[in-house]
Amino acid sequence: MKLDIQAVNDIGCSRTNNEDMMSVGGILLRDSSLEITVEINKDSDSYFYILVSDGMGGHEKGEVASEYLLKCIASYLSDQSLSTSETEDGLRSLVKEVSDTLNAKGIKENQERILGCTLTGVIWIGKAVYLVNAGDSRTYRHRNGILKQLSTDDTERGITGDENASRMLLNAVGGGSHGRLTVEDISERIMEGDRILVCSDGLTDMVDDETIEKILGNETRAADRLVETANRNGGADNISVIVAKTAE
Repeated sequence: MKLDIQAVNDIGCSRTNNEDMMSVGGILLRDSSLEITVEINKDSDSYFYILVSDGMGGHEKGEVASEYLLKCIASYLSDQSLSTSETEDGLRSLVKEVSDTLNAKGIKENQERILGCTLTGVIWIGKAVYLVNAGDSRTYRHRNGILKQLSTDDTERGITGDENASRMLLNAVGGGSHGRLTVEDISERIMEGDRILVCSDGLTDMVDDETIEKILGNETRAADRLVETANRNGGADNISVIVAKTAE
């Protein structure tokens, strides 16, 4: 499988620091962009991944948490003799360990709000394709003009159930959370020609799904256009966007 990838990370229009971090096959990106084409050999245990981690807004040192998590994942994957079942359990254990470390660090430093982050994205290991998620950053699939969210937000609305009410984050890595990572085999749900979008809520809070769908269907440089649109709509948060087009 071939992946044509465009990744863009932007501070947005309102924040003075950037707590988002992206990883494209271990290449860490903050306040930068990347375009790359990679080949994934399905007949080997080779691996590749596209991940976004959003340092939790309002938490101290959120940028430290997001970078630390992605570095830990890179180290884990590079050191493992990868097999499917061991990798699934291993990733869950790793993220739980990182969460515990961040929580302990926050308590030791007497932080008012413990540093933490989200995680979402896709990992290819040989023939297998895994969706990973903790928090409210999102992974989507775009196929034949239709956008579908693959990840599930770990959030709930206010008591009133008002769609316009603020969301409460129920799960994250650190931030006082248990660090519960969802790992799902989506190998049968990814086909040639699909576009995979991995993003932080700096995009989805500023740009609705219908607009995202249109941009992914009509733009060759969709990641650039998505970030531009989020900033034009206010850019209230840091913005991370990875778009990967699949081909055989």
